[in-house]
Amino acid sequence: MALSGGVDSVVLAHLLKAGKYDFTLAHCNFKLRGKESDSDEKFCIALAKKLGIKIHTIQFDVKKYCKTHKVSVQMAARTLRYSWFFELIEKEKFEHLITAHHADDLIETVLINLLRGTGIKGLHGIREKSDIAIRPLLPFSKQEIISFAKTKKIKFRLDKSNLEDKYERNYLRLKVIPLLKKLNNSLETTFLENSFRFRQEAGIVKDHLMESGLRLVKNRNGSVSIDKNKLKFEKHKETLLHFLLSPYGFTKTQQQNILNNIAHDKDPGKVFTSGKFKLNIERNELIISENTNKKTEEIKISSLNEFKKQSLFKITNETHFTSPKKNELLIDEARLIFPLKVRATQTGDRFKPFGMKGSKLLSDFFKDEKLNTGDRNEVKLLINGNGEIIWVIDYRSDERYRVDPKKKQFLKILALE
Repeated sequence: MALSGGVDSVVLAHLLKAGKYDFTLAHCNFKLRGKESDSDEKFCIALAKKLGIKIHTIQFDVKKYCKTHKVSVQMAARTLRYSWFFELIEKEKFEHLITAHHADDLIETVLINLLRGTGIKGLHGIREKSDIAIRPLLPFSKQEIISFAKTKKIKFRLDKSNLEDKYERNYLRLKVIPLLKKLNNSLETTFLENSFRFRQEAGIVKDHLMESGLRLVKNRNGSVSIDKNKLKFEKHKETLLHFLLSPYGFTKTQQQNILNNIAHDKDPGKVFTSGKFKLNIERNELIISENTNKKTEEIKISSLNEFKKQSLFKITNETHFTSPKKNELLIDEARLIFPLKVRATQTGDRFKPFGMKGSKLLSDFFKDEKLNTGDRNEVKLLINGNGEIIWVIDYRSDERYRVDPKKKQFLKILALE
């Protein structure tokens, strides 16, 4: 159980003890309030001893973490706290994480989500149970918890930073919520009831969005394809696209730009990035893939013997000519100039496609083949020692390396997966 030393967690610890539950305490000292933080830690250790409960403690340098990761104090404390809690759970084989969140926390969370624009998903706030976390005090207000502590003469620590309104949550707690309670004495009950209702409604909306998404989305070759034409005529396409793209981190502005692009059928080939992912707008689809920005390393092949031994291709000696298929290369051994290279495509690459007289940019060839951006990025080239493209592997060999049908001996090269 997470124990801060404040009234909420201290009351919860007493209740769990009175209920004869098997639990362990965990306290984080964030070293943000000097001696007061150390006093909180000593208080928690003393309380654990009084209750006869084992306690784990840890100290964090939150300010250093903020500087290193460029995040707020609140975000740093939350990240450090929960990372440690989950480490403890795994190490000690605990079944649950118990926290002392209450009804006032629920109100604050819903209001924060409203201010940040999280949609219906954010309106149900905190759950009584989610994953491995359990929040037994969620039905009770802060005032009810304080009254219980006073009645039972339970001692607790007061965090004076909670009285400062410079933080978003504290400002809501100290300034906004008291005003709302003047309009509704039963604010906590109302928010709890609304939370349950919104959770149910959010589930209905999610089910509908998932059903709609299944009609538009296909998974292939490690990427996700969204049918652009079907999306264009969806009645609620803004909400549907937000649902489909949010897991990949695309912003609201990017989502709106993508919708504008779809509506006006402009800029095919435009790319949007979101850190780990990228979205390519193609003629008929949106392609989401990992944004690795990495080209496959160039592979050098120094000799024919090495060429035949490597694992990229299957090479056989042939004596009977047949027109080459897209996934194979027929070549006169004498035309190979070592070292050969296998590399990814580059801007400006040009070759003479088999069966054509003139040369063509690879980018134009890909358009003719109707390859989307994701597939183009996977294409590899076999390059001769003179720098010429011998083969756009698995798609087309180069006309300059055409084998004379009358030739009695030549190589057949097949790309292996």
